[in-house]
Amino acid sequence: MKQSTAIIEKTGFLLPLLLVLSVCATRLPEPSVPQSNITAPPEISINPDTGEHSTEIDVLIYNIAALPWPLRSNRAKATKLIGAELAAMRKRGEQPNIVMIQEGFRSSIKRMIELSGYPNWVRGPKASDKMPDFSDRAPEDFKKGRSFFKGERIGKIMDSGLYILSDWPILGKTSQPFYRYECAGFDCGANKGMLAVGIQVPGMPGFLQMFTIHMNAGGTTTGVSEERSLTAHSLQIDHLNETMKEGVDVEQPLIFGGDFNMKQARERMGYVERDREQVEDIKLVQHYCVVIVPSECDVRMEYESSEPWLETQDWQAWRSGKQVKVKAILVDNMFEEERSDAPKIKGRRTLSDHNGLLVRYRLSWKPLVSNN
Repeated sequence: MKQSTAIIEKTGFLLPLLLVLSVCATRLPEPSVPQSNITAPPEISINPDTGEHSTEIDVLIYNIAALPWPLRSNRAKATKLIGAELAAMRKRGEQPNIVMIQEGFRSSIKRMIELSGYPNWVRGPKASDKMPDFSDRAPEDFKKGRSFFKGERIGKIMDSGLYILSDWPILGKTSQPFYRYECAGFDCGANKGMLAVGIQVPGMPGFLQMFTIHMNAGGTTTGVSEERSLTAHSLQIDHLNETMKEGVDVEQPLIFGGDFNMKQARERMGYVERDREQVEDIKLVQHYCVVIVPSECDVRMEYESSEPWLETQDWQAWRSGKQVKVKAILVDNMFEEERSDAPKIKGRRTLSDHNGLLVRYRLSWKPLVSNN
């Protein structure tokens, strides 16, 4: 992406590039909800002493870097390989039960979904989905400082790239882009935002809320100053907090994850942590499993620091519901190995420039006692 950004800046290639990207934009129709298909129903265990019911589910988040040419090349091949790998895992009975995708911009995402075998899926905001230009929070200098040549006044030429795939029924969905111009630099070309679904886990009371997001990248990638991209990211954090406070059912369990673009970004992290009331209820997997209770969570990757959440862009987190409790019990990288059939991306033959982040959760509950 850095090389493509440099070419755009030096050659004035922006308008031809936008035309190409708009032609190549994903126009994949999605199935309507609710969706009722069930594959691989979970095993429910019952503790004979306490009567507690529990099951374990695997959730994968994966930024698949499916950007269109000329931003990335050979990504159609990579997405098909990802679909084939998920299919191979399914054949072995090892597939993640729920997959949350970021940067699924190419039309080849259709083939990836078909190959993977997930019977239920939905997509996030389309390029045509609109929000107001700004929230009341946006600073005046930020609004006035938009650059046409950095893509901040063009509008949306790509969709959000967000998808959720599930082995179990998707009861409904909500998708919402960020405010139209609360973005920075070339990131403004994608209609980034949020995608939330309710999933019926067979045998579990209520439903599981799943929520995925992709936030504004850092300054170098976007072509604007780090200060400007930080402002955009902070505005998106405020939008996320507002949406979660108003739109998430506190009665039901919640798992969310995505590309938060916060690797080594202490200022961004500091802005997230300022709202203690919002974050205290939420458990961040990398913090919980590595720092809080490492003896209770099987961590299958190595971290180089005492702040592992700052070593990656990709996060998962959760909040328990009133009846159903959630707890991470395993965390692992997926798709990190080089392979000869993968196209090169950032100098390595891997399926994406991100690893997949797989987390296994234990869901537990006690059945409600009927008064009848």
